[in-house]
Amino acid sequence: MPTQTDSPTRDRIVEAATDLVIERGYEAATMRDIAERAGVSLGSAYHYFRGKEELIGGIYVRIAEEHAEKARHDMAGQKKFLDRLEAAAFAYLDVLEPYRPLAEPLLALAIVPSSSLSPFSEESAPVRDTTIGLYQEVVDGSNITTDMRLLPDLPHALWLMHTGITLAWVHDKSEGQAMTREVLARSLPALDRMLWLGKMPLMRPLFNDAVEVLHLLRGGL
Repeated sequence: MPTQTDSPTRDRIVEAATDLVIERGYEAATMRDIAERAGVSLGSAYHYFRGKEELIGGIYVRIAEEHAEKARHDMAGQKKFLDRLEAAAFAYLDVLEPYRPLAEPLLALAIVPSSSLSPFSEESAPVRDTTIGLYQEVVDGSNITTDMRLLPDLPHALWLMHTGITLAWVHDKSEGQAMTREVLARSLPALDRMLWLGKMPLMRPLFNDAVEVLHLLRGGL
């Protein structure tokens, strides 16, 4: 994926692609149409993106960057781990909302393991790294209390949770995706309590397994 992430031309192309995919659908929005909407030549569009699938990857980057910006704003001044985690998770749902018309076509592309849009692909590394980095900030800026052995792998585990949130949001047909929000409102405090139990000596055998599982997930996904 090209690295000109701060290019105004690139941003216009991504904006045009977003608008056209919403208006016409993924298949009907051609690279030529996107270039025309962005006010650039077709060659210029291909300079920044080798094809439409890679261009859609640019939309993913945009969402990740918007999420990180909003989450940092919402976490400002917060020290409790739960408060910071909730701020980051709900900021993601807020950022996703305008992209709702893109949900199904983008998921259909991303869910294919061999697709460059898979969240686990090499091409998706900029999005993945941005989001894992955000969850690293969630942890590092908090007063989290848990088994300290969990901390190196916890941001990656939270990113996996993040991908699950995306899947739930796509399939959630409730108004405003209220069900996804309710699930988060109930599950994040439970996660915080489970992590808190990690400081208790009696829980150490259980957390030995948790540490190994998180390490396996980080290495295998």
